[in-house]
Amino acid sequence: DMMEEARKIIAEAKSCGLVVVLWSYPRGEGVSKEGETAVDVIAYAAHIAALLGANIIKVKLPTNHLEREKIENIESLSKRIEYIK
Repeated sequence: DMMEEARKIIAEAKSCGLVVVLWSYPRGEGVSKEGETAVDVIAYAAHIAALLGANIIKVKLPTNHLEREKIENIESLSKRIEYIK
């Protein structure tokens, strides 16, 4: 699967002393078009990228749309970014 392949590539890169930059953009049949930038989906994508071992993680800026979770006070972009951290 894609995550296992990424994990192997990241491990190989790190064994060569390279810094790993991972673009973690959610896509697929389980995510709606609007959900691709939902704050909860973006937070999960960043979390998975970190677990895979990425040193630098690139995600899209989150919107205040929620795909799955109930989160309060995410009206401003700064609050949405704070949630992802």
